[in-house]
Amino acid sequence: MTEEGKYSSDYQCTLPPDLIQKAERELNEKAEWRSRDIQALRDMVNKNKDLHVRTDDAFLLRFLRAKKFEYDRAYNLLVSHFQMKKENPKLFENLRPSAVKHVLEAGVTGVLPHRDKEGRRVIIFRPGLWDPSRFPIDDVFRTNLLTLSKIIQDEESQINGILMIMDLKRVGWKHVKNISPLYSKRMMSLLQDAFPARFKGLHYLNEPAVFDYIFAIVKQFMKEKTVSRLHFHGKNVQELTEFIDPEYLPEEYGGKAPPFSNKDWMEELLKCDAEFDDEAKYGLVSGSSVDQKPGQDAMECVMGSYRKLSVD
Repeated sequence: MTEEGKYSSDYQCTLPPDLIQKAERELNEKAEWRSRDIQALRDMVNKNKDLHVRTDDAFLLRFLRAKKFEYDRAYNLLVSHFQMKKENPKLFENLRPSAVKHVLEAGVTGVLPHRDKEGRRVIIFRPGLWDPSRFPIDDVFRTNLLTLSKIIQDEESQINGILMIMDLKRVGWKHVKNISPLYSKRMMSLLQDAFPARFKGLHYLNEPAVFDYIFAIVKQFMKEKTVSRLHFHGKNVQELTEFIDPEYLPEEYGGKAPPFSNKDWMEELLKCDAEFDDEAKYGLVSGSSVDQKPGQDAMECVMGSYRKLSVD
């Protein structure tokens, strides 16, 4: 009997051969070990009676891939994900696309229809279109969280990662005064410590005069790895063509495609209310938390990982 055959599995791989090879090369994901690895994480989750979460293959696989199949790091990430949910109940209450339709209609967040040159989904975030007098920054955060949650269901995105374009056109003091250190810490905590995704790059465009003030707040919560993946383009939007094929890049960003609209993404996301309502059933029952050392965050807490891999 093969290693795979020893473990029951409901997973059906949808990856093309090149991405299967990439997953093995960069994430240490081996098809013949996959079911065993998923079951190992499932066993860890089942031992924690405070966790009421999904344990299907597809869900657990997101966390394994995000942590290169190191069981303990994947488990810690999963716990951190639901711990954040428990610690921020207002953010996660009624977390469904229709509840943030007004943010989507404002065009604040969207996703390019085509991937970048490395096969990554590209999020377009335009905070300058957010009117703080109409809706709070928490609604923007919730919209981005829903967007990320939908993207990461896709296996290609789990392998290739996610790219974000931060277009800061029209951002001014009315926005800055609503971006508190607490909000910045929460945002960075989600991206770095509590979400099962490979964030491969953040591209800033059209940085305003107040950008230095904003960045000074946000940077203090960024890890060195995150800082190394930042790109500052200013008005030189054509530099994005190094990462995204000009044919698929909107014209305002130096490409040949029509101006960006988030209409298609909004329509896709708004069909998913029932899906997110179902996700809301799961969570951390009581006060369980990741076993961390002082000064160590959940992503760095490794309690004896099964395998190590240096490829990022």
